[in-house]
Amino acid sequence: MLKPKANVFKAGEALLVAKKEVVNWCVEKAKCGGSSLAAAEKKGQGSFLDFAKLNYGLSEATTAQYVRIYERFANSRHRAEKKALFNAGELAVLAVYSDDELTEIVSAKAANPRLTRDGIRQLLKSRQAA
Repeated sequence: MLKPKANVFKAGEALLVAKKEVVNWCVEKAKCGGSSLAAAEKKGQGSFLDFAKLNYGLSEATTAQYVRIYERFANSRHRAEKKALFNAGELAVLAVYSDDELTEIVSAKAANPRLTRDGIRQLLKSRQAA
């Protein structure tokens, strides 16, 4: 049986909200107790990752990936197309590029839905070489 495709944007948004709440709680607790804020923030990050694993069964890498993808593409002008065309692994590859740089990639994926992550990387390399 195939695993259903995750809605990376919905999951990323929920994870980001949870991350902010957990980290803020740890920081506020540290402020009240006079503890190090940097240590509290680090503890909050670890607690958030534990929360994501326990409640959603997500690894640290997947959790970080979903949050990073959501933060990068939440306000992107191509969000609807990216949401429909790309999976989480492909979006992770694209996250470092600007919306202007991704216009051609979005069009290529729309024209060829079978375009893989490796194919996307090759297109990006050829685009940079040109």
